[in-house]
Amino acid sequence: MDKIKQIWKSIYYLVYTEGFNILSIDEDESEIWLTHESKKIVKRFIHKTPTHQEVDFDFEKTTDHLSNLIESIGFSFEQLDIYYVTDKVIDFTEFNHYKRPKIRYYALSNVEDFQKVSGHLITKQQIKRSKTSAVTTYKNKLLNASFIDSFMLKFSPVTYILVAINVIVWLSLVLIFNQVAQINLVDYGGLVHFNVVHGEWYRLLTSMFLHANFTHLIMNVFSLIIFGKLIEGALGSVKMFTIYMASGLFAGLVSLSIDTESISIGASGAIFGLIGAFIVYLFTRKNINKQFVLQTFIGIAIISLLALFINNVNHFAHLGGFIGGAILMYIIYRWMEHDKFKLYYIIGFIVLIIILIIVIFSRQQHYIYDELTKNAMNNGDFDSAETMVKQIKEKDFESDETYILSGLIVANKTSLNEAILEWEKGLKVFPKSGQLNYQLALGYRAKDDYDKASKFINQSLKLDKDNKRYKALKKEITAFRS
Repeated sequence: MDKIKQIWKSIYYLVYTEGFNILSIDEDESEIWLTHESKKIVKRFIHKTPTHQEVDFDFEKTTDHLSNLIESIGFSFEQLDIYYVTDKVIDFTEFNHYKRPKIRYYALSNVEDFQKVSGHLITKQQIKRSKTSAVTTYKNKLLNASFIDSFMLKFSPVTYILVAINVIVWLSLVLIFNQVAQINLVDYGGLVHFNVVHGEWYRLLTSMFLHANFTHLIMNVFSLIIFGKLIEGALGSVKMFTIYMASGLFAGLVSLSIDTESISIGASGAIFGLIGAFIVYLFTRKNINKQFVLQTFIGIAIISLLALFINNVNHFAHLGGFIGGAILMYIIYRWMEHDKFKLYYIIGFIVLIIILIIVIFSRQQHYIYDELTKNAMNNGDFDSAETMVKQIKEKDFESDETYILSGLIVANKTSLNEAILEWEKGLKVFPKSGQLNYQLALGYRAKDDYDKASKFINQSLKLDKDNKRYKALKKEITAFRS
């Protein structure tokens, strides 16, 4: 076994599978330090066979100068693993320190020993594989890659799981349920203001995994892979998932507070959250070229501007997701910096969410189901329109217009008399509806029953005396009666 190759192979997978960072490498590469700030772990690889006295001295030096070590590393770690790469089998049990921070010594003399450098299943399997690349291959990828390349190379399980969920949901709707029309996107969890204010808050989540067509899906999947891997590589899987989900939900709230008429679907709000988080991440890195940050921001701005010219794009969700992701990234940054005001930032974000919810409930409701029913009727699909009306009534979402549309469907499929019965039924539910009184006036006028027609049109005018349609029908009925 080539131990030099095995060291670099192990370090490579610790970096790209688990998110460790290389802290330092000495001149002859005989000692390499790795850190993982979120896990609070430090790993130290030493290529030598130590004596008992050397290990004892190293242990005393480490424990005696622990505060200096923490300061040089940059964070207070909870675990320090020290690996001696040697040809001998050595038992270091007596030197293991189990108080915080834990300090443990290991001897790496064969492939099985090298698997001990990680408890991560995938890392252990990669180290175990017999195929090992040249040392220069591992070193070039680790030491010469830009920070962007290093993020893109890292193992990103959450990003690919989210991609898989989006693809599986789309394939399910198309291949299994054969449902892609607008009316069905509402049924399957599209984000609609009307439904949310009636208690269907789950739509904030389900809408994030729905897509209108294949092009919509591919654009979002492509963007998710890029920005998901960047954020997951920079912050880790848990923080990336938190930003993605929270940004998507926040994007939905912003959209609902502004747009009460549209059906909102897609992962783009959450993806713009990742973009916003990445911009803030770049600005908070002290060692990153500010010109690169500006160029990245301009590039993202151009992509966002191009999206303005694409039809059926929810720009409010994009903006909301971007703002939400930027805020969340800033909160994470302040938290990691141990800012004394970090709790206030979280409270401020929660207050912003509460304000959005208040705005959502203060907006006038748009009865989207009635609109979808009208669209179906205009397309001559009265069967779908009838099914929609039944669904509206089952959910108790009906309005006075629902009964008007229901009566028109009945008139088309059966008779005017049945339609009038439906409108009168609706008037019992909505006695102050000028529209239903007007519709009944039209119905009785069509039957040449001008007395009843006059009665209902007069009631319409009592409810809305300035309505031009009501006035015109009143004039017409009066003319026929005279």
